[in-house]
Amino acid sequence: MEINIPGLDAKSGIELCDGSEAIYLHSLHLYVSNIPASLEKMRNVSEETLHDYAISAHGVKSISQYICAQEAVKTAKELEALAKSGDLAGVLARNDAFIKYAGTLLDSIKSWLEKNDPAGA
Repeated sequence: MEINIPGLDAKSGIELCDGSEAIYLHSLHLYVSNIPASLEKMRNVSEETLHDYAISAHGVKSISQYICAQEAVKTAKELEALAKSGDLAGVLARNDAFIKYAGTLLDSIKSWLEKNDPAGA
């Protein structure tokens, strides 16, 4: 099956899964299940929540890496570093765009899975 989802390098993702398309598809289902909660935690960042924000950004980075969503990995890594360094202004400057990008990616994955692997959850 051709996995063509904008923002993903599915071929590399399948390679990370020991060449198993089934494992990669399962990873996509896990992404769809787990990322919304992390993005919600990242939505309203403040000085008081910067530490938790860094943890959420780390989680998004890690699971995005597993499915080879390179742009999401890159930006989440940068946001995690900004949060860990206490740079709230830096986080705020990029957070909304990242949440929007990640939401679009999530919608694309959901849509593809619904059409191509509806029973694979």
